[in-house]
Amino acid sequence: MRPTNGKGWLTVCAAGLGISMLLLTDMAEANIFSHDDRRDIRPEDGLSGVGVIVCEDTTRRPTGVLIASPLLPADRNYDVIASAAHVFIGHRGRLTRCRFRPHGSPREAANIVFIESGSHTPYRDRDWHNDWAVAVLDRRLSDGLERLRPRVVDDKAAVALREAGSRFILAGHNGERGPLQMSDDCGPVRKRSSHLNRFDPRVLNHDCDMMPGWSGGPLILRDGGVSYMIAVNSQASNAITHPSGRPYSGNLNPNVAIRVDGRFKKAIDRLLRAGAGAGGTTAKCLVASKDEMPGLPC
Repeated sequence: MRPTNGKGWLTVCAAGLGISMLLLTDMAEANIFSHDDRRDIRPEDGLSGVGVIVCEDTTRRPTGVLIASPLLPADRNYDVIASAAHVFIGHRGRLTRCRFRPHGSPREAANIVFIESGSHTPYRDRDWHNDWAVAVLDRRLSDGLERLRPRVVDDKAAVALREAGSRFILAGHNGERGPLQMSDDCGPVRKRSSHLNRFDPRVLNHDCDMMPGWSGGPLILRDGGVSYMIAVNSQASNAITHPSGRPYSGNLNPNVAIRVDGRFKKAIDRLLRAGAGAGGTTAKCLVASKDEMPGLPC
């Protein structure tokens, strides 16, 4: 059994930092900073592509989001979502039967047929910053659903954008309950010498209000009338629980999102371009990674 700190937070030591990383498990408490600004997503928010991931062998209902590129044709026979790697890991290993429900609707759900993730073991200390996943759906969902554009924004640039007045949004889902929500009086936070993750530019610390179920939710930048996914929500840091309602403190229990960059961005580009197979053809295959099944026909 994996160790927790008594509040449902899963604890593992982060290599070289001497801190604990806490993945958002289903028993953990919320991270609410000052005033709780979570509210239900409304049609006018342009976030209908945010949805819930439902897998067999687990009661968790984490978050995912439809992504797209304006450079690729929109008539493909599949869709692609982004989320966190630990979303697809259960007590007995990789979850293999999962569906994506856009805006939480079971009637519009599509099967997930392929997953590429940054880590098969995001609970381990060397892999916590690779807690990202990109998944291919077995069909194209409604064109009326809003799809986010992935965008690379490093941690310093993200903070500078916020300080210049740019709007950021975190979308997610409270545990196993609906509806989908957003937190928008928030965004990337500048890391200081005493803050956790201060040495790792691959992740963003943010002060958006959230709780378990928001894992895999997109951290969104609104810029020039376009919504960009710049990171996926992953975890909270440190075994010192942040008391809900108190101001954000980067050395207590900051929220962490994995930036779109490096291998994550390459996986997004590749799967948007070709789906689960070459030439844009989506093969019906088991949910697996290329590393686990090198001979996968898709």
